[in-house]
Amino acid sequence: MNGEVADGEMNGPWSPLRIPLYRSLWIAALVSNVGTFMHIVSAGWAMTSLTESPTLVGLVQTSWAVPGFALALHAGAFADMVERKRLIALTQIVALLIAAVLGVLELSGHLGVTTLLAGTFFESVALTIAAPAFMALTPQLVGTQYLSQAFGLDSASRNIAQSIGPALAGAVIAFTSPGAVFLLNAVSFVGILIVVRKMPTFDLHIDSAAKINHVIKEGIRHVAHTAGLRNIALRLAIMLGATASLNAMLPVVAKDSLNVDASGFGVLAGALGVGAVLAVWLLPWLRNHMNSELMLFAAAATWSVAVFGFALARIMVFAVPALLLSGAALMVMINTLFSAFIAELPQHLRGRGSSIGMLMAWLGTSMGAFIWGLCASSTNVRDALVISSLVTVLAGAANRIALPLGAEAN
Repeated sequence: MNGEVADGEMNGPWSPLRIPLYRSLWIAALVSNVGTFMHIVSAGWAMTSLTESPTLVGLVQTSWAVPGFALALHAGAFADMVERKRLIALTQIVALLIAAVLGVLELSGHLGVTTLLAGTFFESVALTIAAPAFMALTPQLVGTQYLSQAFGLDSASRNIAQSIGPALAGAVIAFTSPGAVFLLNAVSFVGILIVVRKMPTFDLHIDSAAKINHVIKEGIRHVAHTAGLRNIALRLAIMLGATASLNAMLPVVAKDSLNVDASGFGVLAGALGVGAVLAVWLLPWLRNHMNSELMLFAAAATWSVAVFGFALARIMVFAVPALLLSGAALMVMINTLFSAFIAELPQHLRGRGSSIGMLMAWLGTSMGAFIWGLCASSTNVRDALVISSLVTVLAGAANRIALPLGAEAN
């Protein structure tokens, strides 16, 4: 299947899109990702019309985030225990039905606080379970030689969706209501269902008869006992923890330091996503001129310089370029680490293995955001960003020695 891409074209950032089945899935996933980000914004807006409680409004984000922490390992096990295309199809159908029900209830005036929170939670559950199956399926569609490009395109899809989804949701809500956004999100899953139906059934070793806890422990044991995988997992947690300061403090910087309104904050948040998308073009050049270790250190140093500049910025003309650069650098880091992690996993462990990688990423991000928040409370936001920039570049340098990649780890 992956032989449809000519050898001389394999280094291009868009090379995997020349594979018809992967191209169809990528386009369908992009549409679905846009619908997902529209749903998140619409759920938050719908809650503000149901209650004035900031706690309940905040619970919308909590209900969306909790499944990622609670189900990551089990989702990976499911991806290795059942046929992956069936798992993807089932989860997309469930997500479609939940979004459709929320839409009908909101449009009919019967949507309540509990129903909205429960619907958002179970929508996230369905997509959390599907995520490792998608990641584990990617090498089968494109081959390991195109894996880094494919993960770059997958990251680009999410960042494109994150850049335009909220804006589209705002426009739809302005003309109609949040219920219309929920219905559009439901429709966004149809494309994936059509593409998955056309996929062949891959010949996999499926542990369907194994107990799920045993399956999970097997995946954890393999990662923990394999030096290269263990090092990458730790580096994911460390680097995403070190860089979590930016997203955690961006709203405060926008309001207090840059003095911008909600639309200005949208520009700042969008700049991170745009920078990540632009990095897709940069990755092939970096891979041709640097090894993975050098790429990771260069990305960490670039992120540190960009965030240091953002911390000192007082006007948008300086802040936006800094965020573009930091978004691109973080994408290079995540892409390089995840590509190395997935490529080193054996085929039958890629589902649960990828979920362990995602769990470490979520762990680092959540702990990092909490720690940098405490740091900002003890000092101030600018100092916390400056400190995080220094920690990131130092961690990037130390990781090369303490947690080497590949053959150097063995």
